[in-house]
Amino acid sequence: MKLTEKSAFIKGLAEGLAFDKETKEGKIIAALLDLVDEMANEIAGIHQDIEEIDEDIEEIEEEKD
Repeated sequence: MKLTEKSAFIKGLAEGLAFDKETKEGKIIAALLDLVDEMANEIAGIHQDIEEIDEDIEEIEEEKD
């Protein structure tokens, strides 16, 4: 399971529990869930960039040979 999928799963679990987002604890949980979601998406973007760079390197190496 990818990080973005895990993040969405956890967010869905939390929403399914219908926690109160107006309590102190609920506000913290909601903020943490948003943070985890943002981090997962950012990491997914970095992984995509790395894959593209790897492909470019492979092409350069093939042209070099």
